[in-house]
Amino acid sequence: MSRRHTSFNTALTYAAGLLFLAIFVGPILWFIALAIRPAETAFTMPPQLTFEPNLDAFRHILVDPGTNARQLVNSLIVAIGAVLLNLPFSVPAAYALSRFKLRGKKNIMLWYLGLLMAPPVAFLIPYFILITRIGLQGSYFSMILVLQTLTIPFSVWLMKSFIDEVPVELEEAARVDGARWYTIMLRITLPIVRPGVIVTSMFAFVFAWNNAAFPLVLSSRSTATLPIGTLGYFATSGVTWNYIAAAAVLAMIPPMIIFLVFDRYVVRGLTFGSVKG
Repeated sequence: MSRRHTSFNTALTYAAGLLFLAIFVGPILWFIALAIRPAETAFTMPPQLTFEPNLDAFRHILVDPGTNARQLVNSLIVAIGAVLLNLPFSVPAAYALSRFKLRGKKNIMLWYLGLLMAPPVAFLIPYFILITRIGLQGSYFSMILVLQTLTIPFSVWLMKSFIDEVPVELEEAARVDGARWYTIMLRITLPIVRPGVIVTSMFAFVFAWNNAAFPLVLSSRSTATLPIGTLGYFATSGVTWNYIAAAAVLAMIPPMIIFLVFDRYVVRGLTFGSVKG
């Protein structure tokens, strides 16, 4: 292969990479620019590429009147609560489906998959009626509880794949020494699959953080989450795009921080068991 041909392939590869980067990063940069530019210059034709940035939109959503600041806290409460409630149920379920001989195991996994494939709007009316009748309407716990419909099936599927990669011989040796299944799970299996637990928790957090369907009908004014607060900027008098962009940028920050802090666990978790000796 000639040097010119190799250089052309390299340039083509870089061009394709830049194109895909622009496709994925472009909307994020556009929203950031929309949040910090003057509102009157947002949709001028031709587009105004140079502007004097300001933080008026962020000041509006966080300080004066600052309604989105409370909604940001509400989103954190709901998302963290959903993860904390999710793990005690999904991890033992994934361990049982991975290690025990259960009748109808395949049907159980397909049922979990069906819950993931079903649109959340299909559950809204039944959940609204149930939560209202038991007196939990407008509470944090109602949203945390209902979000398990999405987080538990996903976590069970993901955690089972991690536990499947742990050698059974390790558990059998502990079982010979008299250890019970829950001792084996807590002291042997879970420490080995800790990257998988962290990755599962991160994705469960993102699922709960981004969900707007359940809080839309289950929250109250005081417990509304950030996605619900963003919808308030769509009014009959017009759409305040700079406030929407600022709220969207604000909503990106917590998941980005989590993935940046635990990035090494993401790599270890996603490659867990990919290489076998």
